[in-house]
Amino acid sequence: MAAMGTVGRIAVGVTLGVALVGGGLNQALAKAPLPSEAEAAIATAFSSSRLKQSRAQSYRYAMLAGYSAAEREDYHTALINFRRALGFRPGDRYATAAIRNMETYIAQERAEAAKLAEIEQRQETLAEAVAASDWACAAASVDRLVVLIPPTSPDRARLIAYRGELTGFIQARANLDQWSTVCPGGQT
Repeated sequence: MAAMGTVGRIAVGVTLGVALVGGGLNQALAKAPLPSEAEAAIATAFSSSRLKQSRAQSYRYAMLAGYSAAEREDYHTALINFRRALGFRPGDRYATAAIRNMETYIAQERAEAAKLAEIEQRQETLAEAVAASDWACAAASVDRLVVLIPPTSPDRARLIAYRGELTGFIQARANLDQWSTVCPGGQT
């Protein structure tokens, strides 16, 4: 079959060469035989096969790049690569699962960042409340911090002990004129 394609190309070349010598390019093209259906089918199959190989290789590279980025905890880069892989193989379960995992990790990172920001803000409010002897605001800040800090943290144990001290100030009604001046809007 391959020999037939080679013979056909040689015949086209010879015909074009003879026609060019005899009468120019237009005559050469007019006399050149068209490729047979078999040759056209082979060319199309070859092209399709190369395209499939290229897509498979691109999918593989994108998945490997995604896994590599995920190992480095670069979830955004991993997500981009897994989405590329899904583009090369729409509906692929491995790429789809990897995308879902990366989106979950990114959401967890965002939630953790928001939690850390709130902890920092509450610690600042607590320091201001203590400096102003605003025991109600200090107690409310400690109560929220206890919820935000992991149960196994020694900081949480210290906060719980400190909350007991604040309860003593509140029960003694010390500095009543200072209460709820620090917390935003007087909220506790």
